[in-house]
Amino acid sequence: MSMMAWICATGAILLWASFATLVSYAPDLPPLLLTGLALSAGSLTCLHRVRAWRVPFRTLAFGVGCLFIYNAGLVMAFRLAPIVEANLINYLWPLILVLLGTTAWRGTECAARLLGALLAFAGCVIAITSGSGAVAFSSDHATGYALALLAAFVWAVYSLGTRWLPPFSSWATGGFCLGAGLLALASHLAFEPRTAISAADMGWILAIGLGPLGVSFVLWDVAMRSGNAAQVGILGYATPVLSMLCLALAARVTERDWSTVFLASILIAAGIAIAAKGPEALRCRTSASRCEL
Repeated sequence: MSMMAWICATGAILLWASFATLVSYAPDLPPLLLTGLALSAGSLTCLHRVRAWRVPFRTLAFGVGCLFIYNAGLVMAFRLAPIVEANLINYLWPLILVLLGTTAWRGTECAARLLGALLAFAGCVIAITSGSGAVAFSSDHATGYALALLAAFVWAVYSLGTRWLPPFSSWATGGFCLGAGLLALASHLAFEPRTAISAADMGWILAIGLGPLGVSFVLWDVAMRSGNAAQVGILGYATPVLSMLCLALAARVTERDWSTVFLASILIAAGIAIAAKGPEALRCRTSASRCEL
């Protein structure tokens, strides 16, 4: 896989890892309001290439719909189900991406990708549950679990979207962010109470929008175009571990079992390494801005 794909994917994942920390500085904002404003702010990162936002309606609807459903679905999942269980279900997206991106179900290619994804997911479980492995799925939270699974599936589909759509620029994600942000704001007006926004809140909204919900989407799109989709996806399992480190550095968590972090990191790194050694059957041609099998 190309160095460009690794660099862009790593950049996107580092930005996503800062998301929980940044959100923790604006705890009083309703989730849909925060999501809508941050996504709208994220579109500013692509404003200098606004002409690239002119894409066919089908492409625009796909991008806007996926970003809105993913972010809104995950927000609602965290409200309707325990965060640990909902987060674990959400992190099925790299495994779903591997399954959707694999066309040959025999040989070392398939085995390497599936084994790598499962190892990385095991590390993700350890990271999210702080090593206890304790999860308690309950039918009382079935709606929340379903929304988390929907979000995971939608993100995997969005990540592979360039395979099915006419070629478009990665800068078009700015238009996707703006459209999804406006939908989230409309949802806020329909379902959430009105809330005053302070100057400090606006600062954190801009930070979230310009980073985790802005530049990250451009970087991820470039990574998916120029690299092996399944291998890039497995790299996403590093996000929960890096997120914990960001929270610890920002003193947003007071206790952390570092042996657990180390074990989770080892499993995730092993999964990524194993998947990376598998033959590359799925490649992307940047010049054509779409994948070929």
